[in-house]
Amino acid sequence: MINTEIRCPQCGETDMVEKVSTVYLMGIGLSQQAAKDEDQPAIPFKLSGLPESELRSLARRLKPPASSRRMPTRPLHPDLYVLTFSLVIPIFLYGIYSSQRASLLPILVFLAGLYSLYFWKRKPIVARFARRQAELQTTQQRLEGAIGRWMKLYYCAREDGVFEPGKPELTPADQLHSFITAA
Repeated sequence: MINTEIRCPQCGETDMVEKVSTVYLMGIGLSQQAAKDEDQPAIPFKLSGLPESELRSLARRLKPPASSRRMPTRPLHPDLYVLTFSLVIPIFLYGIYSSQRASLLPILVFLAGLYSLYFWKRKPIVARFARRQAELQTTQQRLEGAIGRWMKLYYCAREDGVFEPGKPELTPADQLHSFITAA
């Protein structure tokens, strides 16, 4: 039988080594959820002897990387805003034409000024939009890479450190986030 247990690079033992993601899930209450589902088999967990408060604290220390800010909506290209406005404005212009004809010419001049201003400033507006999109994509790729690395890590409770299987370094658990974002 092949031994597939992961060994800590510091102490060389396997009895206190657990996958970081498993420790996190158990610490946030997955074990309580599993206990409620009687038809689900129990998840083998080497650190089950830890007090619940310690496990919760450990889960906070080993939490996965997360985005620092969430955008509430999907960013839209500035030209799409102008196109939408251009499709809606004829309805308002018709209402002005039918009820306040004298105001139509000043409003048309005002709209022409707005369109001129937009087309004059369009290049920097679109460049800023493209720059923000590139930054967002880079941040998202970095976050996905960090989560992928976090999913591969193991935690040794004896040494209070995290490591990648097959690599000789053990990083203190408190430095987890700098460790996964460094690669």
